[in-house]
Amino acid sequence: MFFVLAYDISTESKAGQKRLRKVAQICENYGQRVQKSVFEFQIKEEKYLQLKNEILKKINKDEDAVRIYRILEPRDDHVEEYGCFEAVDYEEDALIV
Repeated sequence: MFFVLAYDISTESKAGQKRLRKVAQICENYGQRVQKSVFEFQIKEEKYLQLKNEILKKINKDEDAVRIYRILEPRDDHVEEYGCFEAVDYEEDALIV
């Protein structure tokens, strides 16, 4: 399952800054950062649910926002990339977590 997760965590307080670091850390454990608050993931349903639950436990639903987009397979038919970013090929490249 391939998906993109984007978040906007309020950093106006120390607690918000801490939540931002925690959410980023959780995402880094499961996928690849493609922009500052955007990650790509290619994981099985069980890991997806685990990731989602971890994120939802960390955010403040009154101040923060998280959006998850499932990308239809095959990915190459639905994703266009431009510029200097080099994506990891989850099928061919080794991803060490």
